[in-house]
Amino acid sequence: MHISLIPVELQDLWDLWGLETLVLLSFTIQVILTVYGSRRKDIPGMWIRITVWLTYLLSASLAKIIIGKLTVIPESDPNERNIKRELKALFAPLLLVHIGNPDTITAYSIEDNRLGLRQLLTLVLQVAVVIWIIIKSWTHSELSFLYLPLLISGLIKHGEVVWALKSALSKGSGIITVQEIDQEANMPALFRFLPEDIPNIELILKAYYRFISLKPHREHWLYQPLYESLPHMSIDEYAPEDIFHITDAELSFMYDVLYTKAPIIYTKAGCILRVLSFFHLVITLCGFSVIFRQDFSRHWKACFIVGVLGGAVLMEVYQIAQLPFSDWAIIQMIEHQDLPFMIPCLRILGPRARNWKRWSNTLPQFNLLSFCIHDKPVKCGKILKFRGIDMGLKKNRCRTRINFPQELKALIVQEMKDIDGDRRLKPFNQRGEWSLGRYGSHNDIKWSVKRDFDKSITIWHIATDICYHSDAQCNASSSKVQMTRLLSNYMMYLLAMRPHMLSTTTATIVFQHACDKLKGLLAEKEQSVKDEKEACRILRMERVPQYLHSDRKLETVVTSKWHMLRDAQRLARNLMLRENRWHIMCSVWVEMLCYAAANCSIDYHSEQIRRGGGLITHVWILLAHKTDKYHISD
Repeated sequence: MHISLIPVELQDLWDLWGLETLVLLSFTIQVILTVYGSRRKDIPGMWIRITVWLTYLLSASLAKIIIGKLTVIPESDPNERNIKRELKALFAPLLLVHIGNPDTITAYSIEDNRLGLRQLLTLVLQVAVVIWIIIKSWTHSELSFLYLPLLISGLIKHGEVVWALKSALSKGSGIITVQEIDQEANMPALFRFLPEDIPNIELILKAYYRFISLKPHREHWLYQPLYESLPHMSIDEYAPEDIFHITDAELSFMYDVLYTKAPIIYTKAGCILRVLSFFHLVITLCGFSVIFRQDFSRHWKACFIVGVLGGAVLMEVYQIAQLPFSDWAIIQMIEHQDLPFMIPCLRILGPRARNWKRWSNTLPQFNLLSFCIHDKPVKCGKILKFRGIDMGLKKNRCRTRINFPQELKALIVQEMKDIDGDRRLKPFNQRGEWSLGRYGSHNDIKWSVKRDFDKSITIWHIATDICYHSDAQCNASSSKVQMTRLLSNYMMYLLAMRPHMLSTTTATIVFQHACDKLKGLLAEKEQSVKDEKEACRILRMERVPQYLHSDRKLETVVTSKWHMLRDAQRLARNLMLRENRWHIMCSVWVEMLCYAAANCSIDYHSEQIRRGGGLITHVWILLAHKTDKYHISD
């Protein structure tokens, strides 16, 4: 006797409406991807990454399941009408429209672009199966002829995805080329005819030309040095806020090229395809409504199809309505400003574009002392430790985010200009020496920046906290002091949460060692340490023994000869002897940030811009425009 674990009623309901349920779920996923696909670049946090990741994966899986269910449709007899079978076959081309529809996401990560050929093969197979389903279900009825416009719309949508994946890592990704140079004015031609009374559009145009010249997403792109040939492209004379606005837009262009359809839908061919796709989608909806205008009460599945078609049309209308509110649209308006309505549109959109969110504009913070003092066991700690994720959860609990202050932008821009005077377009191979050289500091501090990079960050982070909580002149009104501590906490955040961006393989070991040493020192005190200020007092006043009584773990090869707490004390003591200590610390932290940014893999920067962006990626793009890869040292 056959025993079914699924109730008969539920099985019958699935047989009747299962396909429709899957199609509705597919449409819901496309709506989520359309709304949130690009929001991940300006919304930090785990929830939006998980949402986009799950829906992106489910979209591909659902497409395979639905196509699999549609392939079992029996072959139609042209002389015998079967409305239910013809309605079911209509889901095949509708599915093509669904999975190719979102403009906001074509790839979840950089790897998806590198696997473009594999995705192309998958898309081709899906299209072939859909065409086979249509041929098998063809009956020469009015309903059958509606397969064609819907198929055309779906093919266009699929073609856009293939086009976007193919062009993402190619040198042709863009809508205007840098070769359009006005030789007399020694500047791109569009700058010469740029309307001067419209604010902000010059910054966006400059960001686009800088992006096209550098192509930062292409590892082996031969950079066209606009700095030498086109002085007009320099941003050195801009205010710090405008400089960061240019880099915001430049990284936004990079994100769109890697992860969206933007570079193709703003071309002439892209606009034509968009009109054709929308036109055929509307024709299908209108034709379907006319055919069943008197039979909707008898065909509930026809009502469902009309609803899904109407939803697809509305989603397309929404995406078309969003097209003008993009940096790509402003570039096209500038290029075609002689056409009617372009200048009025620029006057409306130009000033508003400054407030468009292109990244999270936040600065993550992680303080090592605070983490060690307030470290508490997590629930199910033994299980999580066995799986190796307990430390990650503890770090996330201690991490914070603050709004990126304007004072920090000004400070970073000025410090980078000072560093450029010593660097002179050379690749970034120093992480504090240039800054210390400007202040005349010698071996009593220089030793601290010659250690392994992750060790230097740890030493300087603890020393910065000691100075911050010990300096009698340190107060909230001192901008230099506050910005220095923000940079210190940000670099420790990179060490703790994003060690791969520091181009070191020992960051995790160094972080764990620093935690063990600090916890061991604080645990030996009779009274528990309540805050960072008290911990810094202990670090400043007491002599740390070479080995703590609480040291029970074996030292690793990386940390066996490293006396981290003594080094931090020594550095803090030497810094406290200098009146200009905060200027020194600030300069060194900016140089360390620049070193990390310049030596981080391009792939990691590409991934960072889809995680809400980051300061390190902005610094990287600024450095890239002023670095000669083929510089020969003197």
